[in-house]
Amino acid sequence: MKQLLFFFLLFSITIQSQNYTKVDDIVSEYPTFSKVEDLAQKIAKDFTTDKNKARAVFFWLSKNIRYNLKEYYNPSRSYKFSYTTEDEKQQKLQALKDELVLDVFKTKVGVCEDYAQAFKKTCDILGLESEVIKGNVRVNPNKIGNPEKYTNHAWNAVKINGDWLIIDATWAAGYEMNGKWIQKFDDYFYNIPKEKILKTHFSEDLKWRKDNSKFVKKEFYNQPIFSNSFLNSKATLINQKTGILKVNQSKEITLKFKNLDPNLLIYYTFKGQRYAKKPTINIDKNITTLTFLKAKRKSVLNIFINNEIAIQFKTK
Repeated sequence: MKQLLFFFLLFSITIQSQNYTKVDDIVSEYPTFSKVEDLAQKIAKDFTTDKNKARAVFFWLSKNIRYNLKEYYNPSRSYKFSYTTEDEKQQKLQALKDELVLDVFKTKVGVCEDYAQAFKKTCDILGLESEVIKGNVRVNPNKIGNPEKYTNHAWNAVKINGDWLIIDATWAAGYEMNGKWIQKFDDYFYNIPKEKILKTHFSEDLKWRKDNSKFVKKEFYNQPIFSNSFLNSKATLINQKTGILKVNQSKEITLKFKNLDPNLLIYYTFKGQRYAKKPTINIDKNITTLTFLKAKRKSVLNIFINNEIAIQFKTK
């Protein structure tokens, strides 16, 4: 799944617990391998721990594979095969997956399925337990309140020291802007915080949301769209759970945030509005209230923090 727009950039202090600078620096010097086996062999030579090996795979893929916008907008792939036994079915499915991985290493482009299968294949060779997760993501505010029937994205989980880390090499690789792919590594999507994963990724498999088993796809699509930069900050939205805001008679919208850095530059626009405006800001201890004036019905509210889109809502 492509990453639309430009709002997956950091605007405040991050809270990632691991520091992989040394791993990333080493992998940055790797060549653009054309075979998955060559990448795995190099990683096995340079790193001894599972956590560093997994990070190396993730970092190399995110830095070296570009998203295939052409394939996303005009899908050309079509796979059909027949089988008589379950074993034969699984063998042919694996052959197709291996073909995807072979192609992505040769061409250095791919869609989400390619990133996910390439990550898993490399982990398999390295002896790391990993899985491909299928589910849904949202990057367009028009999707708020409109659940899609089918899955639209693939990402991964990798088991490190008994704990599953959720990673998304596709979204970590960059984003689309004005029809072009911008290669920009984003660390947020390595070990995505489990308490925040359902704000951006929804898995159909209950295994990956077992602590939130009652959370359904409809609820996922009803949420505001949060940028990872907002999620990676200490701020939380506390008075609005849904992504659809009701505009009152005075045409005002009020949102409350906890632990929102008072030094941040905050602006907003409604869809079609040419110039951004500042909301009214009131701070009481650690609670910040933002009031947006002249709200438009049947529109989209874009909230910018430090010149990047942080949260998006629909209005009615």
